Amino acid sequence: MKKHTFAATLMALSSVFSTISVAADLDYDYLQLGYAAGDYADIAPFDLKGPEFEASYEISHHIFITGKYRSADDKISQYTLDETNWQAGAGYYYHLNQNTVFDGRLYYGEIDFKLSDNEESAKDGTHFYSIVGNVRHQLTNQIELFGGLEVQKWHKGSNQKAYRLGAQYAFGETRQFVVGAEYTKFSDSEWCKLFARYVF
Repeated sequence: MKKHTFAATLMALSSVFSTISVAADLDYDYLQLGYAAGDYADIAPFDLKGPEFEASYEISHHIFITGKYRSADDKISQYTLDETNWQAGAGYYYHLNQNTVFDGRLYYGEIDFKLSDNEESAKDGTHFYSIVGNVRHQLTNQIELFGGLEVQKWHKGSNQKAYRLGAQYAFGETRQFVVGAEYTKFSDSEWCKLFARYVF
């Protein structure tokens, strides 16, 4: 009887560790399409909305390249405000434990604004460097929670500090299709995003 109980316990533990091992498999190879909405404190009347694209690819063990591009706009009366924002960079991730990963990233990016009416337009923008730290935690095989901090050094204008929080859900045994939501608060702006991701 004791042998059977011991064997059953070993099988149960094996099942648990197997589940943990799968949960720890946080991918850095993906394509993502999102829809973002946000506003800037200095131009509060405008509520910007638009698509955001993001991609990541692991080029070697724990090292990955990543980039994202957003195009958002809003119109009030005859005035239209357009914002474009892109970043490209590289990062390194490290397993803190079986379910949690930390990654650090360095980016170069550019942000541009265009204000126009029916007759004329004006443009402004700047490039920037940023350093980012993120923590990803696999709560279950399907559910991931994540958060991070970012500091941006702008060539013109005020430097930005940000924090982000989010969650995502992966479908099926392969977990290749993912949906999620993210909130990001910068010094001068805040953004909410819904996204769909394909993991390859």
